[in-house]
Amino acid sequence: MKTVTEQNFDIIIKDCFQPILKPLGFKKKGNNFYRQLPDLGQIVNVQKSSYFSKEHISFTINTGLFIPEYWLTFYTYHNGEIPTYPTEPDCAIRQRIGKLKYNIDKWFDIEPTSNINDLKTEATDNVLNYIAPYFERNKSKEDVLKLLQDTTVNLDNFVRIIIFGEYKEIAKAQVEYEKLKQNKYIFANMKSTLFEYRDKYKLTD
Repeated sequence: MKTVTEQNFDIIIKDCFQPILKPLGFKKKGNNFYRQLPDLGQIVNVQKSSYFSKEHISFTINTGLFIPEYWLTFYTYHNGEIPTYPTEPDCAIRQRIGKLKYNIDKWFDIEPTSNINDLKTEATDNVLNYIAPYFERNKSKEDVLKLLQDTTVNLDNFVRIIIFGEYKEIAKAQVEYEKLKQNKYIFANMKSTLFEYRDKYKLTD
């Protein structure tokens, strides 16, 4: 039998995420909600902390933009078939609710004494007024290219050069290549990978 804390966590998923995301076309699997669009996929992941118990659950909200071209290029352990329901770690662009709203890495705590109504109000606000609008602003290739120009968006090392290259934005890929080449850590430890992308997209030194 589930504890009050576990039941309240389930209530937040059911009452705060599903009613907003399902009408937008998101499909639920576990604590994930995924929507496939023509150019990309969008995912919401409700992540529990590994340091939780049945009486105390900490969780945060992750978002992801799944770019098929990036996934096919960056990962090499597939047979060329794009996953029909990617996970958040598969996404090229990943943002937590802390980045979208709070400017800190925000986690939420549920205990038996927690005010579930306050938690539901905050969770609903997060999904309705921050996550849904973020996805509305980022649902096409043009939107992704605009987002990549935002230097405050933290991305893994090769995300920008791959997406620019795959989207045939070679001038932008060239600029990113020059930046990566000046990164001492990347040039010392990932030079061969960097040069692979240089050659793949016909960039110049």
